[in-house]
Amino acid sequence: MTRLEAGILDIRRDWVDLRDVVSGATARAAKLFPDRRIESQLDPDLPFVRGDAALLEQVVFNLLDNAHKYSPAGSVTKVSARRSARGIEIVVADQGSGIPADALSKVFDKFYRVSGSDGRAPGTGLGLSIAAAIVSALGGTISAHSPLLEGKGTAITIMLPADAGGVPGTDMARGET
Repeated sequence: MTRLEAGILDIRRDWVDLRDVVSGATARAAKLFPDRRIESQLDPDLPFVRGDAALLEQVVFNLLDNAHKYSPAGSVTKVSARRSARGIEIVVADQGSGIPADALSKVFDKFYRVSGSDGRAPGTGLGLSIAAAIVSALGGTISAHSPLLEGKGTAITIMLPADAGGVPGTDMARGET
C-alpha cells in the first residue's frame, strides 16, 4: 500500500488476458476457501487489456477474499467480465449480508472494516483499499453496490478504460474494428 501511495510500485503495461487473471484468482481462492463456490462468467470475445497481470489477479483475489469473509458458508460468489460501452467491466458479486448504505463510500478507505453480523470486522481493512489503489493506477475505477437482492449481497465493479482493451497486433488494440 505504501509503494502504491508513493507512486513507486512498478506497474507493468503488458497485454493481459482477463480469462487468465480470473482463472488464477479463482483457483487461489478455491484452495483457501473450499467451502465456497465460485462461478465465472466471462464473455467469449473478451479483449486483452493493458495492465499488470499479477496486480490484476491480486485485485480479483482480494475481492474474492472479501466476499468469503462476509458471506455464509456454502454461498456462491460470481465473477464476471465483459466489454461494455464504458470500458472493460469486471464484477465480483457475493451473497453476504451486504454493506450498509452509510458505509458504501468508506469501504475503499485504508483500515475501514464493516462489522459482520457477529459485530466483529474480519481482516485488516486493507484488501479493498489496495484493490482500489491498483485499479486507479491502471487508469480504472472501482465501486461497491449493495444490497443486491432482498437486502443482501454486494457487488464490486471494476471498470478499466475502453481504450485499454484490444487484441495485441490488431486494430482492436486501438479500439478500431
